[in-house]
Amino acid sequence: MDDRKSESEANKKDLLCDSNEDRSENSEPLSKNQQKKLDRYLAVSGHKKEKRKEERQRRREKFKEKRQNGEEKPKDITKQEQLDRLIASKENGIKVCIDLQYHKIMTPKEIQRLSNQLKRVYGSNKASLKPFNLTFSSLKRDGQIYETCIEKISGFAHFQVNMIEESVEEEFDVEKLVYLSPDADKYLEDLEPDAIYVIGGIVDDTVQSKMSLQFIEAVQAECRKLPIPLYMERKDGGGGTFKQILTVNQVFDILLKFQETKSWPEALKAGVPARTGFVCKE
Repeated sequence: MDDRKSESEANKKDLLCDSNEDRSENSEPLSKNQQKKLDRYLAVSGHKKEKRKEERQRRREKFKEKRQNGEEKPKDITKQEQLDRLIASKENGIKVCIDLQYHKIMTPKEIQRLSNQLKRVYGSNKASLKPFNLTFSSLKRDGQIYETCIEKISGFAHFQVNMIEESVEEEFDVEKLVYLSPDADKYLEDLEPDAIYVIGGIVDDTVQSKMSLQFIEAVQAECRKLPIPLYMERKDGGGGTFKQILTVNQVFDILLKFQETKSWPEALKAGVPARTGFVCKE
């Protein structure tokens, strides 16, 4: 899965760090182009921070208002209800697995971004009224992905997730696996209660094609892709990447939304980023 926006932000931060190092060590001025990029980044990042601050304040005020009106539950009750649903999902939830076998082909920066996506996956599942029975497979306790998650994510070791060191084909019946890949020939039509839906835990800046497909063919598992072309189209007159390669958490959120609504247009609209240039068909 690819995260172009995260890559762009990372590059900008690298520029900022590089510029600070250059000035402190060599005292050489930035080029005009570098200075323009740096100024633009600082302006945009400052604006985003202010917007996030305003949004947090609005959420606090809205929460306070709901509490006063008796519409919002206390946080400790909400957390307990979320925990209860996650525990129950291990018995009756549809199984979704994030396959983390691809760590050897990822750089440390890519693994760090993957850890952030796993955090978002868990957050979405925890917030859902009908969470999935979630598994992280090939998660070696002495591996870089686990160590990065422990370092970067507070409470990761206590997530209500099936964290296993076994590979997806060792843990599950291969005949029940439905591996999601943008390189598949067939579209995913529905979520079946007996199937195990697998999302490849890949963040790949070099965009190596068909990485997960090679594994799928080797174990002879069923392969499907999200039905983006069936329900979405390129918006008129607008730009966009028009890429159907989504991040791990975006794919997961689409599956969650589809389970909730049983509507692919609603699920795709909620999960496919606007920057791709895709909009739902009329």
